[in-house]
Amino acid sequence: MKKSLFRLLLITLICILKLSLAQSQIIYVKGKVTDAKSMEPLTGVTVSTEKYIGTFTDLNGNFQLPLTAGDYEIKFSYLGWGDTSIAIHVTGQLNPINISLHQHEQALSEVVVGANRYSRPLAEQIVSMSNIPQKELQQKNIQDAAQALDQVSGIIVVDGQAAIRGGSGYAYGSGSRVMIVVDDVPLLTSDRNDIKWNFIPIENIDRIEIVKGASSVQYGSSALNGIVSIHTAFPTKKEETNCSGYVTRYDGSIPSFKIVSGDKTPFATGAYFVHKRKIGKSDFVFDAYGQYYQSWLQGDFARRTREHFKYRFRPNDHLTFGVNATALIQHTSTFMFWSNDSSGAYHPLNGTTTLIDLKEFFTTVAPYLTYFSKSGIKHSVHLQYYHTNQISGKIWLPTTHLFSGDYFIQKDFSSWMVSGGLSGNIFFFHDDGLQGTHIGNFGAAFFQFEKNWKKIRLEAGGRYETFRLDTMTENSRPVGRFGINYSPDKKIFFRSSYGQGFRFPSPAERFVNYSLGDIHIYPNPTLLPEKGWSAEIGVRKKAGNEKLSGYTDWAVFLEGYHNMLEFTFGQWGKPTDPLIGLGFKSLNVNEARIAGTELEIGMKKNTGAVKWNADAGYSYSYPVDLNADSSLRNPKKFMLNVAKGFGKPDSAFISGLLRYRNRHILKFDSDFSWREFSIGTSGKYYSRMDNIDFYFNIFIPGVKNYRETHINGDWVFDFRFSFQSKSYGKVSILINNFLNTNYAIRIGKFDAPRGFTLQYSYNW
Repeated sequence: MKKSLFRLLLITLICILKLSLAQSQIIYVKGKVTDAKSMEPLTGVTVSTEKYIGTFTDLNGNFQLPLTAGDYEIKFSYLGWGDTSIAIHVTGQLNPINISLHQHEQALSEVVVGANRYSRPLAEQIVSMSNIPQKELQQKNIQDAAQALDQVSGIIVVDGQAAIRGGSGYAYGSGSRVMIVVDDVPLLTSDRNDIKWNFIPIENIDRIEIVKGASSVQYGSSALNGIVSIHTAFPTKKEETNCSGYVTRYDGSIPSFKIVSGDKTPFATGAYFVHKRKIGKSDFVFDAYGQYYQSWLQGDFARRTREHFKYRFRPNDHLTFGVNATALIQHTSTFMFWSNDSSGAYHPLNGTTTLIDLKEFFTTVAPYLTYFSKSGIKHSVHLQYYHTNQISGKIWLPTTHLFSGDYFIQKDFSSWMVSGGLSGNIFFFHDDGLQGTHIGNFGAAFFQFEKNWKKIRLEAGGRYETFRLDTMTENSRPVGRFGINYSPDKKIFFRSSYGQGFRFPSPAERFVNYSLGDIHIYPNPTLLPEKGWSAEIGVRKKAGNEKLSGYTDWAVFLEGYHNMLEFTFGQWGKPTDPLIGLGFKSLNVNEARIAGTELEIGMKKNTGAVKWNADAGYSYSYPVDLNADSSLRNPKKFMLNVAKGFGKPDSAFISGLLRYRNRHILKFDSDFSWREFSIGTSGKYYSRMDNIDFYFNIFIPGVKNYRETHINGDWVFDFRFSFQSKSYGKVSILINNFLNTNYAIRIGKFDAPRGFTLQYSYNW
């Protein structure tokens, strides 16, 4: 079975290489797309018609679109540039078409890469997606990618773990169910399979895209709950430089949370520098970032510096190659649990023994190559070396090494597209806290095809992956995805999709056996791989014109998991151990199910000197453990409980829920600008975590009282104001947690009190 599947996948790839257009009367419409202002060629512009899938511009902005005789409207779409359409009559040999696109913000026609590795307008995707533009990161003084994700509807990040639509709970240091991809390269550590958010060069991000739902077909293990795809920027003109700095002072004015004598004043400061340059056929980017952070939580701090470098060379129209490199060094101390929820809320449980002190060093080097053949086949190769080095006190010195490679091939035909590839890695690491030295590898083959009709577009694909750790070999079953997008007109888009996923337990989840201060994490070498699926139906409606436009996106989703891993707090050790053996351990939940809905609304007004942008998103999820309440296996009972969960349920309802989830999440943002002035506000609502490990109520002081006094959840509001001078840069004032709400998204650890930030940015 395995050999047959691999043969099928390899034959598919070989066929892509040999296939060519077999239609008899093909006429090639050729041309070039450039930036209207700089006249620089634009690479990767989507060139399409209503009937055909189309193609993309090459490295020098050239395109070649195969059509038959007839009348067509050709559309040119590119992220950050306005769409342009032209009508042509195809009868014979045509003169080249030269198109210039104007750069501006366009919320309704955004082009995203998504889960299929190639560009497609957001409204035409078969799954729910969100994206975060670079401008929003700068406006809100976002300092890491986790903070950026927390702006998106349906997503919450707790202690570095991202959860999309309730797909994950609290799991400090465990493997991620969300795959992170930076410039087309997965970026998960080999020992913990987690995301190092501060390693991502936030200062040079062009955009962030989030795919919601199982997406293991293209990116494999860890894409069980979704994908976060981050694209860093290249120069768009010959030379450009950006720099920014900020300072934040945290407020300690809540009476029972005042900073006590001996504590350090809580503040944060940081700065970055980005330089981009074009020299001939080469593009260079260098950026550097530094931050010093002294938390409002006693003993919690961070000091870090990061450097990032990008190089790209285009020797001709068909070939490009380059390399990306990043290095981060940091010293952090992490606060785990409070002493209590009142006078000791900012002080660690059992003093400094529950603080985690780490000195870390991360590096990655990722060379790549892209080649467009004369027959229109795209080949891309990405390689990566990812190294981490960590010291916790003076007890153990873990070092990890990861070597990975990915080959991707894509062929566009007149009304359909075929793509596929091979990927794999080899890793080894030594960590006394993970029971010594471990060696492993994985290999995978995947394929996908797309068929386009006038109003309907179909996507389908499959993947097979095998994983080995030490002497254990675990083969995944084949996984697939398919979906459809139907658009009766250009204003409304209906979508439906089904995708499967899987995730191998990380080595850390299996073998971890060390303490976070007095809190111990226990191993579980018998963990089984997670398997899951997600299904959704949705609709996206666009309305308006150039001056006033808006959109509404609504989705209903259902997810299922088998052998789901849950990070569980309990008494796993001996009574003679610290904290009488209390600690964390990863366990398999035999079967889980999550249902819910998500609604997003956005508006944009642009009339001369006045600009206004607003968006809001609400997400509801009902996550249940079918082992805890077997009656929920009955579809009718399950759906009745889904509806019941919109209100305030009773204790019987809560007992069957998965732990550490927020059923309701609401977020909104509004930004108004007039000439050089801008004012904005944002708000977030988090419902209370319904279900937690009962040990928390017993052994962590104040947890029970806090939950009783925050039964209705928490609202948090932010405010910002800025002035942009053409000659002297931009000055911004931000007040986060404007009402100084005392709240704890993750139980046992208060989030930031009110913070006052002064930010200065200058571009030239």
